[in-house]
Formats: sequence, C-alpha cells, structure tokens
Amino acid sequence: MRAGFPRVIFVLLYERGRFVLSRNFRLQMVGTIEWLFDNYDFAQVSRGLDEIMILDVSREGRDVEAFSKAVALISSRCFVPMTVGGGVISFDIARAYMRAGADKLLVNSAFASDSNLCLRLANYFGRQCIVGGVDFKGAESSNRTVFIQNGTKTLNVGLGEWVRSLQQLGAGEIVLQSIERDGTGTGLDMSVAGELRQVLEVPCILLGGVGKGEHIVQGLQSEAVDAVATANLFNFVGATFLRVRELIAASGVVVPRWSGKHFDTLRGRFAPAAW
Repeated sequence: MRAGFPRVIFVLLYERGRFVLSRNFRLQMVGTIEWLFDNYDFAQVSRGLDEIMILDVSREGRDVEAFSKAVALISSRCFVPMTVGGGVISFDIARAYMRAGADKLLVNSAFASDSNLCLRLANYFGRQCIVGGVDFKGAESSNRTVFIQNGTKTLNVGLGEWVRSLQQLGAGEIVLQSIERDGTGTGLDMSVAGELRQVLEVPCILLGGVGKGEHIVQGLQSEAVDAVATANLFNFVGATFLRVRELIAASGVVVPRWSGKHFDTLRGRFAPAAW
C-alpha cells in the first residue's frame, strides 16, 4: 500500500550554469536561470506540485559553489520541498546542497563507489533525506540493466538486488528512471514498480517518459507508485501543473489541493524575506 498522498515532482536538470533537456541521457541546452525564472513563476508553480528535484547532470567540470547558488535562488522562490543531487561524492558536497535549501539529497553513483558515505549521510541527515537514484535500461525484468555515472557504466547486479542494496545503505526513497524512455514523452515504464513491489520497502518514484498530464495520472493510479516525476520543461510551462492537478483529482486519485487564497496565506506566513 502507498504511504501518504501520491506526489507530482518537477525535475530541473542543470549543466554548468544552464538548464537542459535530456533525451536518453543526451543533453540539449535550454536556458540560464534567468530563462527559467522568465518562464516559470515558482510561487504559482508550487501550487500544482508536491516537490521539485534539481539535479546537476554536468558530465565534467562540476562547480559545486555555482550549482549551490542556483539551488539557493530557486529555493528562495519555491514553496515545496526540494531534492538536490548530482555529484554527491562527499559529505561536504552533501552539506553544501542542504545549506543551499535542499530538503533531501539524491544519491546515485556513490552507492556503488562509497557505501560508507551513504550510510554516514543517512545517519547524519536522516534516512528520510536520502533518495536513491536508479538508472536502468530494459523493458522486462529478465533483461533490465543498472547504470551509474550518468548512464555510462553498467553494474553487474540485477535491478531488484540493487534496489535492495540501496535501501540497506540508507535510501529512504527510490527513483526508478528508464534511460530508454527519458525525454521521449511516450509514457512511463509502468511495469518496473510492480515487478519490484516485493523488494521495495520505501516510497517509489517513477521518472522518464512523461509527455502529457495523462501519463502522470496513469502513474499515480498505480498503488505500486508513490510519485511521478517529469523533467519535460516545455510541456509544463505556465499553469499546466495546476491543470494536471485538476486532471489527477478528476481521475479519482486523491491529492492535496490548494486554493490561491490559502496558498498565499501560507506563503506569506512561512516564506523567507526573499519573497
């Protein structure tokens, strides 16, 4: 059974000072943070979302300080929890992300390279703050392959076994991302969460393939799925997330809904001075 309300998550992909689209993990530049703020009113976008995820997907030359500044700017305008990840290979980087405004950390390759770090992060920040990122290829349980390092290196381990390992190392949530569906807009891999249902002990997030609101609804209608995430910048401009939330509610899936008046009241009460 799902724990709590189903969630909708918006994913922002950052690469060396700009925000990008990804298709099968191949990146295409879209715009700077100024472009992002011109096209997304995060104060209003927050009404249609449950969380935002910001990932540094830079292939080389990661600048932790610059990325943390971008995270802090978005955090100052955003009224929902934020998960931040990409290059979490040390405790200092994790702490920098948390200080910039992250509520949770997404950890991926470090689960394979430094299990002690993952346990330390879970013990220090709390397991609820650690999200395990799992990138995979393959459409059936018998041929799914796990990848790390931005999809460039395979692991010689089955998907179910890897998910079990991440949970043992402190992951309080799991993101299952289909590399083959990434950026295609053809729909989520709806089978993978069901196949792992006996293995998953923590909430499951599906990522990869959302191209329209109906794909989000389909994902949230599954009891095996706790959240659906989308990184499609163009399909979700403007008030689209509010319309998607109405679509979800109309389908019979129960999600929290905020009126503009209530949202503004809460925002005024809890938001920092930057608002």
